[in-house]
Amino acid sequence: MRGVRILIIGFGNVGQAFYELLNTKRDLLSFDITIGEIIDRSRGYIINPGPDILKDVAKGRLIGRKVDIDEIPRLITESNADIVCEFTDLNVKSRGEPAFTYLSTAIRSGKHVITTNKGPIAFHYDELMELSRKYNRLVRFKGTVMAGTPSFNILKLLPGAHVEYFMGILNGTTNFILSRMYEEGLSFNEALKLAQQLGYAEADPSLDIDSIDAALKVVILSRVIGWGHRFENVEVEGIRDIDIRRYGDKVIKLVAYADKGKAYVKPTPLDKNDVLAHVSRNLNALRFKLDTLSELLIIGPGAGKFETAQAVLTDLVDIVNSIRLS
Repeated sequence: MRGVRILIIGFGNVGQAFYELLNTKRDLLSFDITIGEIIDRSRGYIINPGPDILKDVAKGRLIGRKVDIDEIPRLITESNADIVCEFTDLNVKSRGEPAFTYLSTAIRSGKHVITTNKGPIAFHYDELMELSRKYNRLVRFKGTVMAGTPSFNILKLLPGAHVEYFMGILNGTTNFILSRMYEEGLSFNEALKLAQQLGYAEADPSLDIDSIDAALKVVILSRVIGWGHRFENVEVEGIRDIDIRRYGDKVIKLVAYADKGKAYVKPTPLDKNDVLAHVSRNLNALRFKLDTLSELLIIGPGAGKFETAQAVLTDLVDIVNSIRLS
């Protein structure tokens, strides 16, 4: 098999972390790989990035040719890459655009795709799967749920297992806030400020504390399992200004849940003997109820640039192995 060529779209924290991780682990991979192109609205269109690119990026200057957003689809089509890795920012208001356009353009032009962007998967899952079948190209998106910690991809290891429901803690920011409130007696605002100071929460934390991020992950998980939940049908309640004292001695967690008939994300009181009640800090947890194994519980980091880069590497190896077998 000839070397695998990659085009990266979006060279922020995740893109840079993936570039670094890939070069660190290159000797452990059983195939040759080249990142031949990078497209980033701030840093330009970079061809054959050199070994010092991360140092150049740290200086905050334009590295490649300035690129306009309208020409990105053409650059994707003309690229000789085998795989397009899409790492642009989530846009809920535009329902995953322009990331969906980038992914669909890549598939139509004969490229496999990897994305860490929840938007196009949550809002355009059916369209992407149809394009995948029509053009015989793979779509991978492990990084959209629990970063590099196994989540829906673990179901590939369980052929025949039927998922009856799943529930879990799918947002590390809110889990950190609620953990600090419960364990240290902080108010919501105090815990949020601490989360922002430590880099767990953005300056505008709305996507996290209003449960939008977790709801998108519920949609993605449910679509992978085969349920038809859409974002508009998920019951969503955030933790903005929550007062945990009114729940007594119960442990409050932002719980994401779905079965075939319903889906929700909302603050939920848990008994202290529930394992999920002890998932602390910014960790994520996912519990599958299976007909063959009863309950399967996964706990691990659900965010972070290198944690997400691990998910991309997982997807990359999966695609390459699939190509080899085809």
